[in-house]
Amino acid sequence: MLKSGKAVVVHEIPVPPAAAAAAVPRIQRLAEHPHPSLSPVLAWGTDANGVWIAVEPNEGTPLSAVLARGRFTPHAAAALGTSLLSGVAALHEAGVAMGGFDATAVRLTANGEARLAGHPVAAVRGAPSQGDLRADVRSCGMAICSAFGVDPAGAPAPAELPPGLVVTMRSMASGAMGPAVDRAQGALREMAGSLMAPDRQVAAQSELALRAGGREMPSATPFVPEAPKPAPPPVEDTPAPRPASYDPPLRSVETYGSIPRPQENYAPPSAYQSAPPQPAAPPEPPPIMPAPVIEPEPAAPRAMYEPPAPESADTSAFAPEHPEPSEPAPSAEPAPIQEAAAAMSWAPAEAPSSASTPEPASPPTDWPAPGKPETPAAPAPRESGGGAGTPTWTPVQTGSWTPGPAHASSSEWTGEATPIPGPVPKELREAVTSPSYTAPATYAPPEAAPVVTPPIPRAPAPAPAKKPSPRKKRDDDGGMPSGRPRWVLPAAIGIVLLLIIGGGGAYALSRAGGTTTTGVAKTSPSAKPSSKSSPTPTNALKGVPVYAPAAAAPITSVTIDPANSSCAQIGGSCKLEVDIKFSSVQRGNVSFIIKYFDRCAGTTQDLPGASFTPPGFNVVILDKTVTLPAGPKSAAVVVVTQSPSTAASAPITLGADSC
Repeated sequence: MLKSGKAVVVHEIPVPPAAAAAAVPRIQRLAEHPHPSLSPVLAWGTDANGVWIAVEPNEGTPLSAVLARGRFTPHAAAALGTSLLSGVAALHEAGVAMGGFDATAVRLTANGEARLAGHPVAAVRGAPSQGDLRADVRSCGMAICSAFGVDPAGAPAPAELPPGLVVTMRSMASGAMGPAVDRAQGALREMAGSLMAPDRQVAAQSELALRAGGREMPSATPFVPEAPKPAPPPVEDTPAPRPASYDPPLRSVETYGSIPRPQENYAPPSAYQSAPPQPAAPPEPPPIMPAPVIEPEPAAPRAMYEPPAPESADTSAFAPEHPEPSEPAPSAEPAPIQEAAAAMSWAPAEAPSSASTPEPASPPTDWPAPGKPETPAAPAPRESGGGAGTPTWTPVQTGSWTPGPAHASSSEWTGEATPIPGPVPKELREAVTSPSYTAPATYAPPEAAPVVTPPIPRAPAPAPAKKPSPRKKRDDDGGMPSGRPRWVLPAAIGIVLLLIIGGGGAYALSRAGGTTTTGVAKTSPSAKPSSKSSPTPTNALKGVPVYAPAAAAPITSVTIDPANSSCAQIGGSCKLEVDIKFSSVQRGNVSFIIKYFDRCAGTTQDLPGASFTPPGFNVVILDKTVTLPAGPKSAAVVVVTQSPSTAASAPITLGADSC
């Protein structure tokens, strides 16, 4: 148990002190840089007996126990193989090789991860050899074949697996991939790319977690719809009772209980009608009221105009009714009101009592006089009249007799408004005012109305309308045809001259270019730059020749992998990784040569290539390091296969873009 309280399992490895000291860097690298595909090293140390290493007590379920219950699905097996190859690559990078392992060394955790266990013991051993590295790749191939359910010996594989994937995993299991685990990892990812999609990775991790826990993936069950549930019984919605909102009328009756009193007091309207003389005194401020009140006929218009009077009349009439219980108060008030009325109206107060009858006769005498001051203002006659009653009646009468056809003429003739139409410059007002002023002189307003004919001055309106119409016709008829000959004739003459001159010049140029080219050179400056640019194409790069087709059965493609190839300079070392793909499994010799093409001189030089005899692959990856000849400024490298057929790869250009 560690100091932190975590339980661990300690493995003691007895080795000589020298071997223990040599293993310290490798074990320390594994402990400080853990990998998700390797079981972690929790603690380690050295003593007199050798090296001790502490690991987790439960590193996961062995792969052999899980495969005893059946193989994995393709996407789960692909995830398992990728994880194993990644862990082995990390071990080889740290300088550790297990020298081969079986299915018990592969552990599946409850999180769906595949880990490799037992590697700390391998770290104590010496530096790995090529055989140890090749054995690790073969062990990975055997584990992957078992996960996919493929027999490494060559028995028929499951039909749902791609043939290229089957060949790849069998090549790893047979050791044909060599000690390079990176190549095996790249081949697996290329062939199982469709099985390693992101959505399938999640499903694969879930399957690995279930299988590690001793459970199996649930089988797909048909969808069975639920039985329909009975509908709930309908609920009857009872309307909510309306609130007794109409009960308050009783309250309104209670509130109106105080109204009958004013209704009882409203009986005096008869007295109000019978007491017009009393309100006659208060309307003294407006002198119009006293005169018509006495007459029975003007009583109706006075009643129409009495609204201002009732204000004072109400104070006088209703005052004695309400204050009946207290009589002294009204008795004191009417006295000052009469005095004030007398003071305000000085004479009219006596007029209604004594001279009430003669006043109705006086207004008709004043009728003609107020007719003149209609336009200036109503207050003017009040000042001159001396009596306020006359000017107030005049505006009322003017409203009755003014509306008519003569209203305009009278206002213009009698109101001294003649200077007003004079300064106004408007045409319509001048036309209307001038005949209206002459009409009263002749005293024939009905004749003046027809005489005033604004359409007569409007007669010029059609005249300008006719003027633009002929102008448009002139523009349309004369402008266009007159403009056309002016342009067409010179243009036609110029075209004819150009045809004559140009035809002769072209003929002369074709027949004898010596005399005519000088003239053409003067008019066309493009001849000079064309002569300067002509020598430039001498330094152009030459195209790379086609040495062979891109595919020739059984070869489907020849590719130079740019990621794993390093050809940067001309005259230096060049490493090429050539990928050759076949349409069928190949067991014969596969060889290629390198074509080195000088893009400036146009020469080709053959460089040695490589050859390999696969045991049965449909993809062969060969590495070749050559020294490129120095000399050319720009060159190209092309790989051409020699067997089993001749096919060429795409060229790789080196050097500058010009010679």
